[in-house]
Amino acid sequence: MPLSPEAQQVVDAAADRLGRPMHETPVDELRAALAAGAAPATTPIRHRVDVVVPSASGGVPVRIYRPSDEVGLPVVQWMHSGGYAVGNLDQNDEYLRKLSIAAGVVVVSVDYRLAPEHPHPAALDDCLTVWEWIKVRPRGLASADVDRAVLAGESAGGTLTFCLSQKLRDTGRSLPEAQVALYGTAAMRVTNPEHATVLLSPADCHWFWDMYVPDRAERDSPYISPGTADDLRGLPPAFVATAEIDPTRDGTEEYARRLQAAGVPVELHRYPGMMHGFATMTAALPPARDLFERIVGCLNRVFEPSRSTAS
Repeated sequence: MPLSPEAQQVVDAAADRLGRPMHETPVDELRAALAAGAAPATTPIRHRVDVVVPSASGGVPVRIYRPSDEVGLPVVQWMHSGGYAVGNLDQNDEYLRKLSIAAGVVVVSVDYRLAPEHPHPAALDDCLTVWEWIKVRPRGLASADVDRAVLAGESAGGTLTFCLSQKLRDTGRSLPEAQVALYGTAAMRVTNPEHATVLLSPADCHWFWDMYVPDRAERDSPYISPGTADDLRGLPPAFVATAEIDPTRDGTEEYARRLQAAGVPVELHRYPGMMHGFATMTAALPPARDLFERIVGCLNRVFEPSRSTAS
């Protein structure tokens, strides 16, 4: 089906705001344009603080959201979208406030390094650094239950969620209780060229991928294209959402089915009439609000057994 009327309005507004395709825009200009279009944060939250996580690269900025002073809240590590080349901590500020409150979780949003200045593996290394920081119960998370933690992300952040889950498994590190990926591309290939919008076209995909992994010979690594992994056994349960209008949709859904075939519990939802990028647009798109509620439900199910035991 075509874009829903509401989604078409969003796409038209984005086209007017951007003025030209993303792949024809200098990356600094695109960063500024997308930052200017970020939803303003209006939802009050009990605590929100910016911290720099120590790293070999000079530190990874994170933003921590805490909905209350309750002790023992579980943790969600969030990775933003942006093709590995755009995005920052302000991009999902309003969305993550709402998610923290609705799910009753501490959210740690990661401002990973961006391409082309910092190609792969910079983003993945930063996300791994933050995960390891969370697991040692730093002072900023002293009252949270860091043993109950989930990885989550949108688009490039969803791919980083898949990749980091594999790397944690492969290196014997502590796994998340679940991985939540919102149309995270599972392989660097365009599987649905007919589904292009101004928010993501096949040309945009290749432009972003060329910045993140300039050497195409490296793209078969499962830490870049998680769908290339031979063995998917032992990975965390996955919640995967896809948009019907997405140039990479089928590759991501294929990965979800392969996870399921490998014995990984998978919840897969495709949203008809929605485009890549819709998930955090809860103010404009009813399906985004539906997906938000599904994510909250997923987190409640993942964390509820432990909460019940603790009580």
